[in-house]
Amino acid sequence: MVAFLRFVWFPAAIIALVLAWLRLDTYMGWRGPRVGWLGVALLLAGGALATWCTALFAIVGRGTPHPFAAKTQRLVVAGPYRWVRNPMMWGVGMLLVGLSLSLGSVGLWFGFAFFMLFVLWFVPHYEEPDMERRFGEEYREYCRQVSRWLPCRLRRS
Repeated sequence: MVAFLRFVWFPAAIIALVLAWLRLDTYMGWRGPRVGWLGVALLLAGGALATWCTALFAIVGRGTPHPFAAKTQRLVVAGPYRWVRNPMMWGVGMLLVGLSLSLGSVGLWFGFAFFMLFVLWFVPHYEEPDMERRFGEEYREYCRQVSRWLPCRLRRS
């Protein structure tokens, strides 16, 4: 639980505070009850997915999802990692979209866009080369079997 608070909720809270401080947190007029409920549903789903991924990193991988902290000792290919290589990014993205919809916040949409640009750069330029160095052929085989971004069934050779 501490790892989840430290590596998922804390950065999300910092992003929200910075956006509010920059006065980008103005509200859109179209927010209605249906959009609000969709936002809450995405918040819950994204939170559950991020929590599941964080737990897998701690239990299976024996490390954290934080790229610059105690890295995993074993490659995690269980749970949602069977269908997509970056489910944590899906979870955090769903959290940001859920917050944006439920609060009707323009600033949080900017935060989501920034998050997506960062992830699209970070994963192929830092995370994947690091994983390949640490796990070698096991990781390369995993990459051949599972898509980076779009969920799919594990392809068996």
